[in-house]
Amino acid sequence: MPEANYVAGLALRWARVDPMEQWVNAAPEGGATPLAETIGEYLGSHNPFPDGTRVEVLRRDDPGWDPATVIERTAVDEWTVEFDDGERAWRDHHELRPDSPTAG
Repeated sequence: MPEANYVAGLALRWARVDPMEQWVNAAPEGGATPLAETIGEYLGSHNPFPDGTRVEVLRRDDPGWDPATVIERTAVDEWTVEFDDGERAWRDHHELRPDSPTAG
């Protein structure tokens, strides 16, 4: 099953190989960039959930995930998703992960 915060994993892997992020994190006075900032930088130049991508969306009413499709990216950290029943909602990266055959 995919990890819950999929984007955090992508951002951390990106920060380890991106030359600018490596330089920023190596600065003696700053140290490592906070995770939230790294995620923000990553999302500023990457879209981990392109339109049409099948995803799992964290339920807000009880534990678990529901399948949906990304309709569009509406902000740096916001996507419109459409559930299989046609309902649409906005979600951020904490609430999305790639689709898996064992959603629920």
